[in-house]
Amino acid sequence: MTAQLPKQHPEMLLLDGTAMLFRAFFSGYRVQSVGGVEVGAVVMVARQLQGIITRQRPDRVAVLFDPGHRTFRHEIDTTYKGHRPAAPKELYPQFDLVQVAAVQLGLACFCVRGFEADDLMATMAMMARSGGYQTRLVTADKDIYQLVCDNAPPIVQEDPRTGRRFTEGAVRRRVGVMPHQMVDYLSMVGDSSDNIPGIRGIGPKTAVALLEHFGSLDNLFDNLDRLAGLPLRGASGLGRKLEAGRQDALKARSLVVLRRDVELGLSVEEVLNVTRWQGPRGHTADRFFGRLGEPGALRRMRQAAGVWSAA
Repeated sequence: MTAQLPKQHPEMLLLDGTAMLFRAFFSGYRVQSVGGVEVGAVVMVARQLQGIITRQRPDRVAVLFDPGHRTFRHEIDTTYKGHRPAAPKELYPQFDLVQVAAVQLGLACFCVRGFEADDLMATMAMMARSGGYQTRLVTADKDIYQLVCDNAPPIVQEDPRTGRRFTEGAVRRRVGVMPHQMVDYLSMVGDSSDNIPGIRGIGPKTAVALLEHFGSLDNLFDNLDRLAGLPLRGASGLGRKLEAGRQDALKARSLVVLRRDVELGLSVEEVLNVTRWQGPRGHTADRFFGRLGEPGALRRMRQAAGVWSAA
């Protein structure tokens, strides 16, 4: 069952545009632009954005993108995400095109060199809360669980594949820990999708049990002498494993924790202003979507803008 909170505050909707592009590309849809460039993923994202805006009519909305090169996390660990294969060559030109498509549809887009879309989500969620807006984070990335908060104005994560929404309770039922413990949990178990190893020999069940007992990673490391007496399988050897993996866990924590202070060059009031959707752009949008070969999404967005302005 989808967990939902009552909408007692205006809402900011934050979308991971890079993740949307990858999902669209690997869905297998292919089509070329008027100039013969592969743009199938861009077309699919444009259609998805149009559907989201016209159906949901968010109070505020922004699309966030990865910068496409090294971030501050690579300065901490050069192997961060190092196991991932290079993006397919057909996808390369679409990284820029999808941002242009979103902008021409009238959506606020953010991409900051050195930071990932997840960091922008964290930063903008904090800004939205300070402005009195609840936030919905549309992404399947489990790192985002650390941002979920029930206190008003709440922050909810929504899985774009299933539509399931995660409150604090839903995160705990899914992972076994509360959102504020997610960073420490991932610091222990690691994150294979980002090539973060964590502590060797500590799995999810053990990590959950340890955090349930000690509350945090710091408190756990301060009390390693108490581990042998815990009713856990292999408790007598846990202290050695944790001590041996202390530095790995601390490095993992510096990689997993999301930055909530990325400099966007905008005040809270300015962010709330630019994320208010007022419809697609004019002639530049016509030219772009004409070359893209996808005028339908633009037409439907303009129709939606007309309905909104008349409401």
